[in-house]
Amino acid sequence: MELIAFILTSIGVYLLMTATMPGIYRSAELALRRRMPKPLTQSQAAVQKLATWICPKLDIEPVKRIRIEEQLRSLGRQESPEIFQAVTLARALITSSACLVIVPFSVPFGLALTVITCLVLYNSQGNKLNKLMAEKRQKIERELPQFASTIRQSLNSTHDVVAMLETYRKVCGPALHDEIDHTLNDILTGNTERALKAMEGRVSSAKLGQLISGLIAVHRGDDQRIYFDMLAAEYRKSQNEEVTKALQKRPRELDFNMGLLFLGMALMIAAGLGTYIAQQLSQLFA
Repeated sequence: MELIAFILTSIGVYLLMTATMPGIYRSAELALRRRMPKPLTQSQAAVQKLATWICPKLDIEPVKRIRIEEQLRSLGRQESPEIFQAVTLARALITSSACLVIVPFSVPFGLALTVITCLVLYNSQGNKLNKLMAEKRQKIERELPQFASTIRQSLNSTHDVVAMLETYRKVCGPALHDEIDHTLNDILTGNTERALKAMEGRVSSAKLGQLISGLIAVHRGDDQRIYFDMLAAEYRKSQNEEVTKALQKRPRELDFNMGLLFLGMALMIAAGLGTYIAQQLSQLFA
């Protein structure tokens, strides 16, 4: 009996020392697995390898490079313009290579299809970045009426631009929150006017540019209460017009869908009547 107790105790101590007892470290193991980066698939690994080879060979125009860099930074992506372009080109090349299976049957057609597919994919990836920026810009512009109203109310008690931004940062949406955070960090490490103009440049919105101009004037000590009253009213008017345009587009979509529905119903009725008439005629001449 003592021998059995000794053996069981030894096994238990061994399992604890080697951390193999089931159930005790299961939650910690799952937490570590969630934190570990997911392994790359074969296609992703191929894209990364080809992009690493392409990246040093890219030469991007300075103006285009600055634009892509601002877009990537505004979207919260850490990669450089060269890496972004290299990954985009590598993905397009690898995906379009599937068209090479047509080359044995028709060399000109296969090569032409491969090149066209590569160009289309490359341009679509570049346009995707512009689309993401446009979506973010729209989200920010939807908040401008409330943002301008909040600034106008704050002007009754303070002209501290940093305090205004910190106050609105607590209630704004994620897109504007990121831009305000970035701007506040730039203000802490540099010039206020330069940080505000950098925010305007990242978002590339004319409406936000009007608000930034007002904030710069406030920072210089000007009384901008009337300006922000007018700006908030203009924003609300513009927002109402956009909502009206969106509502006017819906009836056209509904008309098209309703037309398809009525067409389907008409075809069903016509098919039913045709079947009935055919049966009656067959009985008549039977």
